[in-house]
Amino acid sequence: MNSPKIPDYLDKPSGCIHINHDLSGPAMRLFNCFLAWCYEEIPLIDEIHIFSIPRKVVEDYMRTRNEAAIRGWIKELGDGSVEWNDLGCGWGKGGPSWGYYKFIQEPEMRGAFITFGIARTLRGFIANSTMFARINMLIERRFKKTKYALPIYELGLDYRDNKDKILGKGCTPWMTVEQFRKYMGIKPEEYQTGFGELNRRVIQNALKEVSAESDIKLALEKKTENRVVTHLRFVIDDNPANMSAREKIRRTMATLPGMGDKHQTEILKFAQAMHNAFGVTLPRARKIARLYVGHEPKLREVMEKIQHDKLAGKVKKKLGAYAAAVLEKENPVVAIQESEPNK
Repeated sequence: MNSPKIPDYLDKPSGCIHINHDLSGPAMRLFNCFLAWCYEEIPLIDEIHIFSIPRKVVEDYMRTRNEAAIRGWIKELGDGSVEWNDLGCGWGKGGPSWGYYKFIQEPEMRGAFITFGIARTLRGFIANSTMFARINMLIERRFKKTKYALPIYELGLDYRDNKDKILGKGCTPWMTVEQFRKYMGIKPEEYQTGFGELNRRVIQNALKEVSAESDIKLALEKKTENRVVTHLRFVIDDNPANMSAREKIRRTMATLPGMGDKHQTEILKFAQAMHNAFGVTLPRARKIARLYVGHEPKLREVMEKIQHDKLAGKVKKKLGAYAAAVLEKENPVVAIQESEPNK
């Protein structure tokens, strides 16, 4: 019997990315671990809801059984607050003007489990978000050299498909140097001798690690005034060298010009069917639906299989998460690709 593990991907809302990152690298990874495990069951409710994750899942994901270290990271998350929309909540992606929440609330170790609460504001971001970045959980835990690699990686993923009309590549919006410092969680007294030190010790080290370990590459662009750097942004490219075959197919499908307005009705219809039948979250369902455009019989076949598994008692985790995983795995594009002989 396979041991439970964290899902391979986390659809992290933009409102959970465009925040101040005043955490250590391991604490940031642990937060994503908690979100990925509980993602499908995070409800938008007013009362406090207690979530639970097996301790072994955390130990396996964080690659340590050092209880003191895990407790330290949990305490860091419990103490740390997130100031949201102070950076524009995605620079123009909408939302109220300002607020903050704690990463997690009242965490406890209870035997073989770790329990914690999630603030209503954060649950609302996750439950209602229509804009999110698809985080590869296996990739993000590779970042070990600098804590700044993870926030830059997530920023790049969030704007991966935000194409600049001139460059034809994904670009983050321009941000001031101070906005960037706050996003990265850089203390006011750090790297104050000029942009050169910030670039050399923070930005370039993070970009090198992202390019070496992840499925994207980023390049820095700067704006200057009187020879002083005032604004910066990042240009984002796919990095096929670190992509799985399945991810390459998914990325190709996401950028096909034929997936435009004429297919939106079918995409919405398929997504609603997945949501109504199995509780797949609508943002994730819409992404999966794109893979079944023009293949409605295949979609019906896979959905019938999931329903059969449910009735047969084979679904051991949340139905929405199980259904999404099966629909992604058995989509017709991947099936066609994997059936072709190697040349």
